[in-house]
Amino acid sequence: MQDFHVHTGHFKGKLYFSPEEVAEGMKALHVERYYFSSTSTGSVPFSEVRHEIESLVDLSGGRAVPFLWVSPEMLEHSPDLGSYFFCEFAGIKIHGYHHDWNPNGKPLRRVLSIARDKVLPVMFHTGGCERSDAGVYMNICREFPSVKIILAHGRPIDECVAVMKECPNAWADTAFMSVNSIVKFRDEGLISRVLWGSDFPVMRYYYDMPATEYYRHNTGAVSEALGDEDFARITRDNFRQFFSTKRQTRNDPRACPKFQP
Repeated sequence: MQDFHVHTGHFKGKLYFSPEEVAEGMKALHVERYYFSSTSTGSVPFSEVRHEIESLVDLSGGRAVPFLWVSPEMLEHSPDLGSYFFCEFAGIKIHGYHHDWNPNGKPLRRVLSIARDKVLPVMFHTGGCERSDAGVYMNICREFPSVKIILAHGRPIDECVAVMKECPNAWADTAFMSVNSIVKFRDEGLISRVLWGSDFPVMRYYYDMPATEYYRHNTGAVSEALGDEDFARITRDNFRQFFSTKRQTRNDPRACPKFQP
């Protein structure tokens, strides 16, 4: 199986999810490939973020594939983000709750333009406040139809479903999503644009149990609710479809190895 939503780095100033912890956990859970970003972005110098990314890719033996988490300050410092593309990233992450991104602002549209030119998907955190709820990204999904956009967490679920029905380039991942919400995608005919995501190991902050134990329990519950065929779609088959578009890369392959979905 594959996992679209994994993290390394500092979290809420209390925890640190080290590259070693993440690599060992994903290996123990038999996750074949996982896409991750650094929660340290914006709170530490980027050199530390780069070290986390390179360390996890190396420790994972290539199983870990990085997304570049972008803050407004990074875009101000490097308007084309060229200073930060030190390797072949699989996509861009925007966290509209943690960082003050205007969902209809010019800076965010600049990020989408960069993603379009590089043929990269963009992951949006959804939920937590009005400016980051799934529905606010309807306009940008329409404006950039060639960019695959992931509404991570799918919150609120009804808004996420509405955007996905309107915009064929909109997808969702299941990180911290209830089983009922995942089943809703199937019932709404959208299961082919859903990717398994866990937020591993962030659950360690919220639940009094090992992250791997929570992961196994949640995986089992979703598998039972969806059945084998649809569970295989969100954990394997949909990934091949999502990454079927050839990407433009001009990055240094020595820093982060190329990947095949």
